[in-house]
Amino acid sequence: MSGADRVKVWLLLAALAAATLYLFWYACRAWRENRVVGDTPASRVRSAAQGYVELIGHGLMPADVTNDAPLTHKPCVWWRYKIEQRKGGRSNDWNTIDEGISEAPFILDDGTGQCLVDPRGAQVFPSSTSVWYGDSEWPGVRLPDGVGILGKLTDTLFSGGRYRYTEERLQARETVCALGAFRSLGGVNAENPERAVAELLREWKQDQKALLERFDRNHDGELDAGEWELARAAAHNQVVNTMLVKPAAPGMSIVSQPADGRAFLLAGTDSQALARRLRRNALSASAGCILAGAALGFVWSVSSLW
Repeated sequence: MSGADRVKVWLLLAALAAATLYLFWYACRAWRENRVVGDTPASRVRSAAQGYVELIGHGLMPADVTNDAPLTHKPCVWWRYKIEQRKGGRSNDWNTIDEGISEAPFILDDGTGQCLVDPRGAQVFPSSTSVWYGDSEWPGVRLPDGVGILGKLTDTLFSGGRYRYTEERLQARETVCALGAFRSLGGVNAENPERAVAELLREWKQDQKALLERFDRNHDGELDAGEWELARAAAHNQVVNTMLVKPAAPGMSIVSQPADGRAFLLAGTDSQALARRLRRNALSASAGCILAGAALGFVWSVSSLW
């Protein structure tokens, strides 16, 4: 075996070993989270005890607050997006060129009361996912409701499909299951967050150089619609972070990431569906771990004969 072949074999062994370890870890985590969902009884907001809880209700945004998804501009309570660029030609390899995740708190209402959900640090299982293609770095038009396979195929054929857009959302007023640390905040601040966002953006505009350095992704000396949307999202997150540390009115509690390392889960479904999803993830990862481990052993045994 030549030196170059030996290097290739060792790289393949390293990749298979890493895949085996990752899949083993992921399967263990999914099984553990499945047990957590099954072993944690659902509580009501009105009577929930301080500590680790499971709550099921409907997601809402606070009054006078909007949280439109950046790519589709659809109203929601949480979003995550990714923009990828095809590496070239007819390759199926993609490079991620932009991504973001919502950090704005939203309200969970279960009919007995309301609490705030701080999604930072959560493992989120969204109920709605949109994937489509285009020929610009930032999608120039909204994705129409009901776009299916035909619409995606049309985008790919006529635009060249050089960019792929993925957006996940927790829709407003849909069922949300939350497992996390429940504690009293004393409430949320009564300031108008949208007004605070507008004031912060006006303040940032006073220093155009710093604004462009921070958000001018294509370095053309001005902010286009997509870059301005990123600036607005950053301002919104800064305002939200300020709200969360300020004293607030009595009566409101918050669900957030547990400090003791326990799972913080948010899902656009009920707890039974979430448990089933986690079991499927655990089984798939276990099967993948076995296959990757078998491939690792086979390559190792064959290479040791050379």
